[in-house]
Amino acid sequence: MYKAFYLHKKPKQTKKYTQREKENNYLKNWRVVRYYIQKKYDLNIKELEMILYLYDMGLFTRKDLYDYGRICSWGNNVVTLLKDRGLITMWMKDPGRKKDLFHLTQKAKLICNHAYKKLNGEEIISENPYRNEIFKGTTKIDKAYKKLIKMMNSRHEEK
Repeated sequence: MYKAFYLHKKPKQTKKYTQREKENNYLKNWRVVRYYIQKKYDLNIKELEMILYLYDMGLFTRKDLYDYGRICSWGNNVVTLLKDRGLITMWMKDPGRKKDLFHLTQKAKLICNHAYKKLNGEEIISENPYRNEIFKGTTKIDKAYKKLIKMMNSRHEEK
């Protein structure tokens, strides 16, 4: 005769969830900060991404601009577009026009600095309609961003 083996069922254990503190979670506010910066300084996404790319470079050449401009689907007029917007200036002119050196203007550096401070939580986004056009609430999307900005600011004030 065979001996029957019975398996004893273990009682179900509740899953334990421990939340780890994230060191770098500032990119979750990127969309809100990007919308705010674009609206405040009247930039499009390509211009903002370009100056954020160039921010730490100091001096750069046309080749640097064209290389990054290629992935942003810009043509060969990236230099003139950024110069006309007042975001870059020529630092040194080369007669061959291949090794012209450029740098970001003070305005572009200020835009990048503001974006980084907002992302890091060092500064809050103003909720005053005179300083922040989003808080005038003229469109539906502005009203949605207004709500997110208030939530973001309240989280930064708690810390």
